[in-house]
Amino acid sequence: MNILQDFGIRLKELRLRSSMSQDMLASRSGLDRTYIGSVERGERNVSLKNIEILCNTLDVDISYFFDDERFSVHSAFFKQEMARPLEDRFSYSLLIEDNLLAWKVTGALHPEEVKRICLDLKAACRQLTPGQVKLLIDNSKMMTKGQPIAFLHEVTEIWEELQRWFLPYCEQVIVLCNSKFMQNQMNRLAKRSGIIKVQKTLYAEDKQWLAADEMDLVDLLKRYLEV
Repeated sequence: MNILQDFGIRLKELRLRSSMSQDMLASRSGLDRTYIGSVERGERNVSLKNIEILCNTLDVDISYFFDDERFSVHSAFFKQEMARPLEDRFSYSLLIEDNLLAWKVTGALHPEEVKRICLDLKAACRQLTPGQVKLLIDNSKMMTKGQPIAFLHEVTEIWEELQRWFLPYCEQVIVLCNSKFMQNQMNRLAKRSGIIKVQKTLYAEDKQWLAADEMDLVDLLKRYLEV
């Protein structure tokens, strides 16, 4: 395999992780779909400018694009995921005594679902002390067919607005990720929203903290407050 073929496979991996078709990537990037297809097939050299455009469209840093974390080039099965009941894919807990709001995402979410979720999360946050709220966001179990999945771009846009709303309330935010890809995505999102000031975005390659499936979210939060 030559460098152009490897680059093309990597582009396809990250496009599929983001649940984008070639047409969608072309539309969002301003590049031609036939150009993207030829890049993915390893038939075309890519300029540095177009690499930057593709990375920004996929919402990943250029340094991450060339990272050694690799994924399947098969579909991420988002449609099957979203056929599951929402309560199997999203849940949240409010612990007023700890000033903690924690939520867990275990599957793909549709933008309309996320809009409704945001209303619930805002209502829960209003019950806590402004400026002292701790958020624990657990995305570490967002998996399908043994592969980590990422949020749809339409969903990250909604999360970004929610983070801006949360920022004046929050003292500390911890986000647990399912991959370095998601960690990169969540950090970029946090920088845009401004919540990066109080957020730690964690991914452990050795899976030590991911293995503690039954660990109470409050204990997990307290464990990482000192990291």
